[in-house]
Amino acid sequence: MSINDECKVAVIADWDADGVVGASLIYYAQEKRGVFPVKGVKEKVCLVPSGPRSILESISGKCWEHVVIIDIPLTAEVEEALAKLKECGAKIYYFDHHESTLKRMAELEEKYGVFGVIGKSSSAVIIKRFLEGLGLRFTQRMKDFVAAVAVLEGGRRYVDSVNDKIVTMAASISKMLNQTRNREAWEKYVRWIGNPLPFESPGIKLPKLGEKGNLLEYGAEVSERADKELKEAAVKLAMSAENLGYIKFVDARDEWRKRGSSALASAIYKIVNMPVAVVVEKSDGARLLVIRSGHGEARIIMDYLYEQGVVIDKGGHRNIAVARLSDAITIRRLKEELRRAVIYAFRKRSSPKDIL
Repeated sequence: MSINDECKVAVIADWDADGVVGASLIYYAQEKRGVFPVKGVKEKVCLVPSGPRSILESISGKCWEHVVIIDIPLTAEVEEALAKLKECGAKIYYFDHHESTLKRMAELEEKYGVFGVIGKSSSAVIIKRFLEGLGLRFTQRMKDFVAAVAVLEGGRRYVDSVNDKIVTMAASISKMLNQTRNREAWEKYVRWIGNPLPFESPGIKLPKLGEKGNLLEYGAEVSERADKELKEAAVKLAMSAENLGYIKFVDARDEWRKRGSSALASAIYKIVNMPVAVVVEKSDGARLLVIRSGHGEARIIMDYLYEQGVVIDKGGHRNIAVARLSDAITIRRLKEELRRAVIYAFRKRSSPKDIL
């Protein structure tokens, strides 16, 4: 790979609202203010949306002097990308809150020269606090979107105040981008949120996306269609859910081939009102397991399955965990291990009611 002539700084961030908002803060800090990662110069920023499984494709044949990775959990593919970026001489910055990244950040710093900024808050919140420590101040729009992401990631208890309209908009952005994987739309959202001019300025218009018109309206339309389709699928799959102790198991491989497996698991969880484990199959044949719970069981169960070698590339959060099934694991074996994992999680709780 050779250094990119178009720009010295690249931001590689997840497709969801946390990735978009986090990327907008770095875009603002560098291209608009010249504060980070290159201090004193307003460098152009290349914006690269990516997930952990597509990051190698995203950087293929490219290199930049400074690369900021945002909200992408550490996987084997991400680690290989780090190695390639180090080889081409890039200075790597990594902002994240996923467990797989947190556990190995010290190793990544030593092995790949990564400058890591991690924590339990959303990635956008981590970036905002970091940049504020460098003396940067943000517009109300940016602060509103950071607060909205904090609500979407962890609930209202994590913010003092929040604009409900911005929360709805941020949720719509996540759903639309996860469904369409439209890079042009992703970039427009990043630049729009990170623009220092206010909403009402005559110089700022809502983003457009070709003939689709207003990008926000288009996002809401796509989100509404996706919600309807997902709810219909969730109701159908909830009816076929199999009881495995204190968890419902759903094999959705033949019913759900689209993006949004985490949202599907959450929708099923709300219907059955107890922890769920959902298996889906991606277009490349990879089988993903999504566990959704309400009291932290998802992480405990997935940790157990990871220790048993049932899953790899584990990610997610306390109440929604995502991992790839090991190739040798059959559905029958998975269900057996899930039964054991649920018992293990049950024993970790203080009383039976806590796991329901």
